[in-house]
Amino acid sequence: MKIITNPIEIDQALVGMIKKYKNYFIATAWASLGSKASLALLKNRNRIKKMVVGIHFYQTHPNFIKEFINSESVKFILKTSGVYHPKAYLFYNSPEDWECIIGSANFTESALSKNSEIVVHLKSSDPYATSVYETLTATINNYWEKSESVDKNFYKNYINVWKKNQKKVKKLSEQYGRNNSNKPLVKSKLFTLTWDKYFKQIKNDKFHSFKGRIELLDTVQSYFEHEKHFYKFEKIQRREVAGIATSNQSESAIEWGWFGSMIGSGKFQNRINSNNVYISDALDCIPLHGEIDKTNYNCFVNYFNQAFPDGGSGVAIASRLLAMKRPDYFVCIDKQNRTKLCDEFGLPKSVSFESYWDDIIERILDSIWWNSKKPSNTLQAKAWNGRVAMLDAIFYEEK
Repeated sequence: MKIITNPIEIDQALVGMIKKYKNYFIATAWASLGSKASLALLKNRNRIKKMVVGIHFYQTHPNFIKEFINSESVKFILKTSGVYHPKAYLFYNSPEDWECIIGSANFTESALSKNSEIVVHLKSSDPYATSVYETLTATINNYWEKSESVDKNFYKNYINVWKKNQKKVKKLSEQYGRNNSNKPLVKSKLFTLTWDKYFKQIKNDKFHSFKGRIELLDTVQSYFEHEKHFYKFEKIQRREVAGIATSNQSESAIEWGWFGSMIGSGKFQNRINSNNVYISDALDCIPLHGEIDKTNYNCFVNYFNQAFPDGGSGVAIASRLLAMKRPDYFVCIDKQNRTKLCDEFGLPKSVSFESYWDDIIERILDSIWWNSKKPSNTLQAKAWNGRVAMLDAIFYEEK
């Protein structure tokens, strides 16, 4: 008997047994291709006597199912009263000549390459071998009776549902964008806040006025409600929304630099002052009400970048506009809040257009406070309508 804890060694052990033995009895909760063991299995598929694979939570990859459509030796557990969750691999020439691996490792690329796994490697020469062999074969035979072969129609249906659920699966694994966070979400004080606790934090604005921030957001929303397209705004209104209006230019007492002052961005000021049509087109991609998805965001980014053919586009100025039109979905990321906000999620300080949505906004949209019901209290309801933009009140720091 041997304990194996390294996934690469588990993979190697499986490959060795696949090549050595003439018969395979396998039960695994999930399966995929990509590991060395999976490639060896495909080359020796005629040796598979009974392999039973589960599909719970859509963790079995369609690429594995495709290889075994209408198979008489590989079947699938499509429905059970509980979760089908075994991981047992028996390879034998006879009841007196066999080896098996039992433990935590599924027959997936991740389990056999990078996951933390632990298995027991047993042989027919080990103590109580007869009992182990008989128990394994009986158990897998029992699974086999509950399993089914799948056809092309099942495969087509499965792959559609699998694709739809991959986003959910990745989020449950805390996989958002390309940047891997070095901080679990459960350690994020922000992510797990209830609405009441989140409201207390944004109300306790250390540098600016909470009510002043609410007034700013309300005013900008009234602009968008009055005029559908940004290019129809008055010049001073465009400057206010863009965060480049100063107190002596605006008739309002509002501090327009809150939520990200963009006065230092010369090219951005030029585009706003000249009423560049691509800025307006970009904002048209973002609906004023209802849900927003990455398609809306990508549309915005595409038009926004076209306003800067000579360079000068960036996440800071773009996110300022996004936070003004939909403060319930977007926060302006600038040098005053970037460090603390990224630290909160354990992310790199460099934020690209892609990582802004995938790594930051997607995480925010999964938070407890963001998914709370709209409060009945008037002031809280206004804060809730601007709840993502108001993150600036928490992470802002003077430079």
